[in-house]
Amino acid sequence: MRRLCPPPRRATAWACLVILTGFAAWAATAQVLGVRGTECDVDIAGNIYLLDSDRNTLLLYDRTGIAQRAVGGSGWLDGQFDRPSAVWARNGIDVFVADYGNHRIERFDRTLSFVSSLSTRESGNPDGRFGYPTDIAISRMGELYICDSENGRVVKVDRFNRVERAFGGFGAGKGRLNAPTRIEIGPKDAVYVLDGTRIAVFDAFGNYLRDVLPGLLNGPAALYGDPERLVVVKTDTVYCFDAEERPAGMIPLGARAPAAQSVRAIAVQGTTLWVLAAGGLFELPGLLPAAKP
Repeated sequence: MRRLCPPPRRATAWACLVILTGFAAWAATAQVLGVRGTECDVDIAGNIYLLDSDRNTLLLYDRTGIAQRAVGGSGWLDGQFDRPSAVWARNGIDVFVADYGNHRIERFDRTLSFVSSLSTRESGNPDGRFGYPTDIAISRMGELYICDSENGRVVKVDRFNRVERAFGGFGAGKGRLNAPTRIEIGPKDAVYVLDGTRIAVFDAFGNYLRDVLPGLLNGPAALYGDPERLVVVKTDTVYCFDAEERPAGMIPLGARAPAAQSVRAIAVQGTTLWVLAAGGLFELPGLLPAAKP
C-alpha cells in the first residue's frame, strides 16, 4: 500500500556542489511503499522490481504500487536464487538478476517468466570466469557488465553471451579493483564501478579513465547512471552529475524522506528518484534535474 509521508570544473566541483545544495527545495513530498527488500530497479513504464536477498525472492509491482507477481525461492534450479545481490530491469523488456551464491546471472522477461541463465565459473578459460556476482549493468548495445567479486574485476559479456574481456583485475594499475560491488553504464558509455570507498571510471573497452571526485565522494552507498547523468548517494545526501560529469546538484534526503536512512539501493525514472531503505521504498518525484532531450 502506498501512503503520503511527512544539481565547473573538477578542481572546483565541491564548491559548486555546496552552492547547488538548495537545488531541489521545490521537490514534491515523498511517497513510500511499505515493503521489504535489498535491491530495486524501475523500468521505463514505471514498474518496480524489488529483490529480497534474505528471502531469495524477486517481486514485481506495477506503477501504482500493486503487487503483480513474485518468483524465486531458495535453490539452484532455473528461476531460484541463493542470496541474489542485484536486479536490472530498465528497458522494460528484460530483467536480469545477479544470483550471488549460485555464481550466475539469471534472465527473466518483464513479467518474470524465466528465460535463461549465464554461468562461467567452471569455464576452462580463467579470463572468462566470474563468481559471486554483486551487480550487473546492460549497455545500449545489449552488452552485459558483471561485478565479479570473487576475482575483483569486471567481466564484459557480448550480446551473444560470449565473454569479451575482463578488466580491473591484476595489472590494471590505478584501475585495479579491490571490492567491486556496484556497476552502472553512464554518460558516453563509461562504466562506473563502486569499489569500496571510491567510484572508478572505465571506458567501454575496460581502460581505466579516472575516479569520480577522489577524496570528496569517499564511501558512497549507491549509484545510478544513464546516458545523461550520474547519481550518487552518500549517507543521506544525493549528488547529481551531468553528462560531462559536472556537478548538477547536492540534495539532502532527510528533509524529504526522514525515514530514508541506511540507503540500500536507488533507482531513477525521469526526474523521480526511488530510494530503498530499511523504512521501505521511497518515491521522490521531481527530485532530480530533467535529462536533456
